[in-house]
Amino acid sequence: MTTNRPSCPLCSNNTKKNGTTSKGTTRWRCTKCGHSFTRSTQTHNKNAATMTWFIQWITGTQPLTQIAVTQNVSAKTLQRRFHWCWWIIPTPTIDTFRIYDQIFLDATYLRSGCLLIAASKTHVINWTWARQETTAAYTELLRPIAAPLVAVTDGGQGAQSAIHHCWPTTRIQRCLVHAQRTVRRHTTSNPRTDAGKTIYRLALKLTRITDLDHAAEWVTHLHEFNHTYQVWMNEKTTIRDPATGAYSRVYTHQRVRAAYQSLLSLHRRDLLFTYLQPPPTTINPDGLAATTNSLEGGINAPIKELARRHRGLSLPHQRTVMDWWLYLHTEVPDDPVKIARDQRWGQDALSTATNLITHDTTATTNDIGAPAEYDTAIDTSYQHNLGIQKGWVK
Repeated sequence: MTTNRPSCPLCSNNTKKNGTTSKGTTRWRCTKCGHSFTRSTQTHNKNAATMTWFIQWITGTQPLTQIAVTQNVSAKTLQRRFHWCWWIIPTPTIDTFRIYDQIFLDATYLRSGCLLIAASKTHVINWTWARQETTAAYTELLRPIAAPLVAVTDGGQGAQSAIHHCWPTTRIQRCLVHAQRTVRRHTTSNPRTDAGKTIYRLALKLTRITDLDHAAEWVTHLHEFNHTYQVWMNEKTTIRDPATGAYSRVYTHQRVRAAYQSLLSLHRRDLLFTYLQPPPTTINPDGLAATTNSLEGGINAPIKELARRHRGLSLPHQRTVMDWWLYLHTEVPDDPVKIARDQRWGQDALSTATNLITHDTTATTNDIGAPAEYDTAIDTSYQHNLGIQKGWVK
């Protein structure tokens, strides 16, 4: 004979009735672990449907008004139903023991801040938010991930410092497209001098190198450029500072010189052709990439488009949208409805925020909870009795 008894949500064992709540709802108690709960199937089903539509809206292409029409409600009603969905926080599940052949690192800037992303060729691994690209921000991004064999970066100093700190055994590959952009920034895409045209053409050849022989030939051309134009690049011009009147000597062809120095520095630090010399333990030696194009086009570009579609959202909500999109593009994302259910449909985050607000408003400067007496702080908050005093001091 079947019974309409729910299973325990913790251990899935049999339950028995355990009285009722103050509202008359039947309370159930697990016969094994003792967990007490009430059935909320209807509420859970309703919340699950709301969460499903919420994810479809923030990560898809349908506007809110179109989704509202399919639900036979107004857009305002749908926004009201989605209120608790913004409290659900997705977090990536990172395999701390998996060693990747290659990880791509890059950052993209949105209204809500700087988004730092670590990804493989096929999926997102981890991400974090920061104000700008710094060593501390990249360290937070890389710390949970096992050191890969090769890391591809855009050349930011923060990323390289964090790699040396968190992944000391990882070899670095500078993105060759970003190396070309650096040269183009100095010479422009239409250089006027012969030296500028030569170094720019040399930079464009970087992404066409497929083996070590071509790499050695490219390095030879780089040295030949220096031999040919060294005297010309070392020419200096005397200029006068109009503010101080002081004279100083600067390089006449500073822009071409900077373009050459950028390529020479990458060559000396062995950052240009790491993909042609894979570590011995690489699983797919021929699959190493020399650019971050897979991250730029496969992740950053859709994120920018997603931000454009939801351009009216507040900054915290924009971050939530990006977090969900990135989470759903990890290797094995969990069901958003299950995540929402585990977080009690947003009640966990709401309780945490409430506790933090309460703690901030009741914080004191001593151990007994009394107001501060003598300290070095100056109260800068508005007081109704502050103002210009007139008359004699009494």
